Amino acid sequence: MDTNLVERLTDGIFSKALQVRRMLRRGATDLVPVPLSEIVALSRRAQELLTPEQSASGAEAVAKQRWQRPTVEMGLAEGYAKWATDYDQEVNPLLPLEEPVVLEVLGDVAGLDILDAACGTGRYAFLLAQRGARVSGIDASEDMLALARRRADERGISVDLRLSDLAELPFPDGSFDLAICALALCHLPDIRPAVAELARVLRPGGRLVLSDFHPFCLLVGWRTAIHRPEATYWIQNHLHLTEEYVGVLLDAGLTLTDLRESVVDERAASVLSDEDIERYRGLPVALVIAATPKEGK
Repeated sequence: MDTNLVERLTDGIFSKALQVRRMLRRGATDLVPVPLSEIVALSRRAQELLTPEQSASGAEAVAKQRWQRPTVEMGLAEGYAKWATDYDQEVNPLLPLEEPVVLEVLGDVAGLDILDAACGTGRYAFLLAQRGARVSGIDASEDMLALARRRADERGISVDLRLSDLAELPFPDGSFDLAICALALCHLPDIRPAVAELARVLRPGGRLVLSDFHPFCLLVGWRTAIHRPEATYWIQNHLHLTEEYVGVLLDAGLTLTDLRESVVDERAASVLSDEDIERYRGLPVALVIAATPKEGK
């Protein structure tokens, strides 16, 4: 196989696919047929490089892919209500790549007052409470919170869990030493109100730690998805480039202290096959940012 030609063809397909996504986001649907036609032409050239045996093997693998199922778009509340029942049982390849980085950035949390904003079923809230922090958690999904409360009771963990929107936190100014918001801001079309609220509830010298889908993932079409035998349900995601996260943090009176891009590697071995790890190796999937209030804020 001519690897140089394969690289040029796949680079071309990737470039044209990004053009299509940008056109769709701008509503320029009349321009889409040209890059779509170019993708088809490039794909045909790539297919010609395969032997009949390779084509047959590839077709068999494609038929098993989840994206072959029907897809259904869902709003945030509806989506997480559907997901809550088995959220903690579903394999999520993002978590083993995001969580170790977040925990390293968080460091020692013993004795701290911490807000877990968009806590979901309590993934970080429980971990931090078990490490000696006093934790409050908020989430906009009553279904996810109900599961979190039940899990907290079963484990004997004390966490203050409340129903709340990220843009209107039910806490006074300066309530927390640390706030974490994990894998949630990508659901918001405008992240400024939420970040401003997170900054407001921090004490002087406190820290805010954000994690999210890396914008690269959303640019290439990865989505927050619920996989069911009958269909794949997509929950709304909104693209925010890294510079937007940084700019919003600065506008909220915070100073950036850390920024990391977690890529696919062997840490995902528990949820991805060796083949998939090699397919996606080195691609950024999680963005983790830490910031602290500027002096005098």
